[in-house]
Amino acid sequence: MFATNSKNSYAHSAFGLKLATINLFNFIEPPGAFYEFSNIYSEDQWRQKRMWLNRYIGSYQPDIIAFQEVFSASALKALLEPLGYRFFSVVDEPEPINSVNDYVYKSPVVCLASRYPILSALPMHADPVVSEKLGMKKDFEYSRLPLCATLELPSLGQTDIYVVHLKSKRPTMEEDDESKAKEKTLHDSMQAEIAGSWASSIQRGSEVCQLMASIIQRRFQTNNPAIVMGDFNDDLNSEVLRAFHVTGLRSITEDMADMPLSHYQLHDSWDLFIKNTGETGLERPSTHYFHAKGSVLDYILLSNEFNSSDPASLAEVGDFHCEDSHLINPKFDQDAYSSDHAIVSVTIGLRR
Repeated sequence: MFATNSKNSYAHSAFGLKLATINLFNFIEPPGAFYEFSNIYSEDQWRQKRMWLNRYIGSYQPDIIAFQEVFSASALKALLEPLGYRFFSVVDEPEPINSVNDYVYKSPVVCLASRYPILSALPMHADPVVSEKLGMKKDFEYSRLPLCATLELPSLGQTDIYVVHLKSKRPTMEEDDESKAKEKTLHDSMQAEIAGSWASSIQRGSEVCQLMASIIQRRFQTNNPAIVMGDFNDDLNSEVLRAFHVTGLRSITEDMADMPLSHYQLHDSWDLFIKNTGETGLERPSTHYFHAKGSVLDYILLSNEFNSSDPASLAEVGDFHCEDSHLINPKFDQDAYSSDHAIVSVTIGLRR
């Protein structure tokens, strides 16, 4: 387990807010199945999966949790309510694979659970105007609908929270029927994979452009603090996710807006933690492993209200934690049905 701790900076603060993002990796209640009819948890497997989540919440007690890869939202809500999460939102539902096997599902959804009131929660659909500017079709849509919720938080007031699960790096390809698949040559397969991988990158990058366009518009309208949590399926500094970096805009000047450009910037919570606490020499923990190679895919981004370098900021990041013991040192009886992602959480306190 990799954990960082800034000597409990906010242990005695009047306000401490803990955020977490969790990819639940096929959270589906039996007899439902994910993707294939054989993927049905036994009652014991389903119990292990829920217990793993219970243990994490019991240990770290996040106040607000963003979830991804949820098939059974009602089961998740029922699990969380006795743990103090009175407020729960989901704005989409998974799709059956077909009408014949209507218990086999695809397209898991995102959810949000909170100990604080959720005033509103809406799905975020792609804007056709933005799609046209991107050179996409007007009917372009997110691969998974993000959730935008407004919460009433102590000391911060109304705050907008976005829960996202961006398109994965898996190639986007047309499904071939069995006869065509047999006829495929190595050359055909390689071409299809290259094209499909790039199509996934285009989808993911376009989703970020759509998301940032919505966040900027919302910030302009309300000035609410903004928090973005979820599985980005890419490195935050990749060209594909470039739209997250407002500071990279070159044709915009400070005198073009009533608010400074920093007002629309989002900050990686890890960077804010390092800068605010002065911790040095820390290696950022991976949140996902593929063939033993680690990468950071799961993020919590924060608006300028949480950047202590800004004189107008309200709060700051005092702690960053990556719960990864189930990935790097798993215990089979506890972690066999956990997740293939680490859990990222941050603790926020009022500026000192």
